[in-house]
Amino acid sequence: MALVWTVFIGAVAALGLFTLGMLAAMPIIDKWLVNLTFDRLLAALVDTRYTQNLGSVLSLVRRSGAQTGIENMIRATKASAISRPMGTPLQLSHWEHLMFSPAQVARFPTASRQRLDTTVTLGPAADKPLKCAMPILITGMSYGGALSAETKVALARGATEAGTATNTGESYLPAERDAARRLIVQYHRGTWPLSAQNHPEWLEKADAIEIQIGQGAQAAAEMRTSHRRISPEMRSTFGLEEGEDAVIAARLRGVDTPEELVQLISRLKRRYPVPVGIKIAVGTRLREDLEALLEGHPDFLVLDGGEGGTHGGPPILQDDFGLPLIAAVPWADQILRDHGVRHDVSLIAAGGLRTPGQFLKAIALGADAVYVGFAALMAMASSQASRVLPWAPPEALFYESGASKHALDTVQAAQSLANYLKSCNEELKYGLQALGYTRLDQVSRQDLFALDPWTAAVTGVAPLGPQGPDFTPAHPSKASRQQEETVLH
Repeated sequence: MALVWTVFIGAVAALGLFTLGMLAAMPIIDKWLVNLTFDRLLAALVDTRYTQNLGSVLSLVRRSGAQTGIENMIRATKASAISRPMGTPLQLSHWEHLMFSPAQVARFPTASRQRLDTTVTLGPAADKPLKCAMPILITGMSYGGALSAETKVALARGATEAGTATNTGESYLPAERDAARRLIVQYHRGTWPLSAQNHPEWLEKADAIEIQIGQGAQAAAEMRTSHRRISPEMRSTFGLEEGEDAVIAARLRGVDTPEELVQLISRLKRRYPVPVGIKIAVGTRLREDLEALLEGHPDFLVLDGGEGGTHGGPPILQDDFGLPLIAAVPWADQILRDHGVRHDVSLIAAGGLRTPGQFLKAIALGADAVYVGFAALMAMASSQASRVLPWAPPEALFYESGASKHALDTVQAAQSLANYLKSCNEELKYGLQALGYTRLDQVSRQDLFALDPWTAAVTGVAPLGPQGPDFTPAHPSKASRQQEETVLH
């Protein structure tokens, strides 16, 4: 007890001496540090020479934008193209400009949410369609250059827990296959030996096959991961030689014409009973692209809008290429209807989708399901971001492997992802009930209205205003009142 009191009294005495010292030094600190610093800052702000005024920084930032300024500084440090993570920051599809009309009297809301069905079947014409408990799927994100093995396994476990599917991206991990009940295997443009297109036995284990010929954030440009950034584990998994780069080609190997792509689709469909689909980056040649693809009778199409994400890529491809997803979905839906194959070919919308409301709007415009990537990663990071912040961004959790302090807790991440997916699906059910429906395929463009002419034009949704259907102004104009009075008299 005496020792405890001694330590306590010593601590109090030390604190008291520190306080007295600070009080004594405060005038000096105030005069020489605070005042001088404040005086210099104030002088810089009131300098009448605008070119020397510190406030001109505001003009510089507003002129270029903070992100553009940072990226230009990075460009100034190297002579190669920069690689921005996660995709474009631009919001091209303004989903908030679409609103649903709630069911009230003309159509009553659904009496019970217990009756609502959010299941989805992809590739219904295939011998073994892909059935999921919800229309929210995990998009293709590859191991190695993008995500760690722990992250890929966590995505697979979370998707399995939620009853949905995940996508291999440009990689194939046996551990991911073991963890995923429903796995979409990507037939991709990667040129390394150990890839699905070179191993039919991996495609045999797929629940669906996705031929990737383009993506929203990178179009179909060649991408390269330098051998200097390739770990021994990634080199072994991809089958790369020492000093060899990992290259994603601009084209699928052996596919240089639309006819050769059609032959590839047909060949895979004959060999495998699961749905075979195509992923494309959408643009204004969408009708020509889809009409060429339909010659091969694909089971599903993935539309990756200009808002699509990526682990890294040139900003020019992210910001300046691609069609907004909000315009691509209804257009593709109409093209399929024009060719009489809408019931046989499933549509998956991808790129920039974050919330249940956006998911349901994409479905109303014509999609059967949606892909999420960035939102899934952020859901997994929600309970672990404190491990890297503020010294690294949350995505650092997904790039490190093994014993690193940034390595992802797979179990916790999988549960967070499953919670996010289930929560979104429950919100979709609220939307269905408020619309008076029991199934997702009942939702259509007729349930939406647009808040501005541009959104109405690109989606085919009725606009809010005098041009809308069955609209009568609440307060007639002066001219209309004069006309009514003339008729009455």
